[in-house]
Amino acid sequence: MIYRWLVVLLLLLPAKLLAQLPEPGWLQNERQAQLMQQAIELYSCIADVNQWYTLPTDLQLSPGDTNQHVPKLQHNLLLTKDLQPDHALPTTIYDTLIVSATMKFQQRHGLKPSGLIGPKTIAELNVPPARRLQLLRDNLQRWITTMSCTPKPAIVINIPAFELYVADSSEVLLQMKVITGKRKTPTYQNKTVLQSIVVNPTWNLPRSIAVNEIVPILRRNPNYLYKRNMRVYLDGRQINPWRVNWKEVNSSNYSYQITQLPGRQNELGGLKFLYDSKADQYMHDTPKKELFNYFPRDFSHGCIRLEKPYELAMYLLQHHNKNSEAKAKELLSTWKPNNYLLVKKTMPLYIIYQTAWVDQYGLVQFREDVYGYEKLNL
Repeated sequence: MIYRWLVVLLLLLPAKLLAQLPEPGWLQNERQAQLMQQAIELYSCIADVNQWYTLPTDLQLSPGDTNQHVPKLQHNLLLTKDLQPDHALPTTIYDTLIVSATMKFQQRHGLKPSGLIGPKTIAELNVPPARRLQLLRDNLQRWITTMSCTPKPAIVINIPAFELYVADSSEVLLQMKVITGKRKTPTYQNKTVLQSIVVNPTWNLPRSIAVNEIVPILRRNPNYLYKRNMRVYLDGRQINPWRVNWKEVNSSNYSYQITQLPGRQNELGGLKFLYDSKADQYMHDTPKKELFNYFPRDFSHGCIRLEKPYELAMYLLQHHNKNSEAKAKELLSTWKPNNYLLVKKTMPLYIIYQTAWVDQYGLVQFREDVYGYEKLNL
C-alpha cells in the first residue's frame, strides 16, 4: 500500500528540476529566480504531503549494509528526486543506486559525497521539508532584493557556498573556490565594484592580528619576523625587533606597524584585488593552497582568499586593459612591491549570502548558515 501511494506521489511532484544538462544562464538574475521558484514548488509539495521520515541520529550505513531504516531513507531520497522513480520498490539493502542517490544528496548539502551515512548526513536528512521550504522562500527574496538589475558581466561571491563566479548575461565565464572570514571575523556582504589589482602586495598586519597572534610569538622569539620576511616600524621608521621588550607590549600600548614584504611566504600571495569596503576587506592570493580542499572554508580574518587569482586578474586585464595584462606578467616575475593596476572598466562585485539556490544542473543546493544569519529570521 505504501509503495503504491509513493508511486502516485512521485507522479504528482513537479518534474521541472529533473533536467541534468548544464544550463549556461543559471546565474542570470531572472533565470535563477525562476529556478528557485520551481524548487519552492517541489518542496511545497513534499511539505504538504507530510510523509517525511526522521531517521535515528545514531544511524550509520556503508554500501552493501542491510538495515530496517533503508526504506525510510529511500523514501526521502525519492521525494527530493535524488533517487529516480524507477527505484521506488522498498528494499532494506543500502544498494548501489541508493548509495549514488545519497552521494547526490550529500553534494547538494555541502557534504563530502562519500556515500557513507553518519551524523552530518543524518542531520541534513532530518531537516523537515517545511524548514527547507522556508529557507528557499527567504533566499529567493534575498536574491531578488540583492541581484535585481545587476549589470553584466559581474563577479558574484556566495559566502555560504565558498565560491566565486564571473558571469555575463548568458553564462558563467570563470568559477573558483574561495576562503571567507570566520564567524567571529565575518566577510561582509557588499554591492560594490572592483577598483584595482595590486601586484606583489606587502601585507600591513591589522592591529588585532599583530597584538593577538604575532606579539605572543615575539615574546618568545623576535627572530620570527625575519623568518616570515616581516619588518617592524615605529612612527614610519624601521626598528630592530630585538630592541623591543615584547613582554610589555599589549593591546593598550601597541604602537607599531608590522609589515610582511612580498615573497613566497606573503599571506596575500602575489595579487590583491581592491574594492570599496568599510571593513578594509579585499580579495587576494594565498600561499596556503591546501585549504581549498576543505569545506566549509571559513578560515580568514574577513578578507577573501582566491583559488585562481591569476585567472581572475588575466580575465580582468585582458578584457579591459590589454597593456596592463602584459605589465602584470612582467611584474609577477619580480618582487617589486605594491604595483597598482587600475581596472579601467570597473567590474561590479556582489558578495552575497545565499544558503539555498539552484545550480547549473537544476539541482537544489543548500549550505550551512555559517554566520547564523538565517536564525535571525526564525
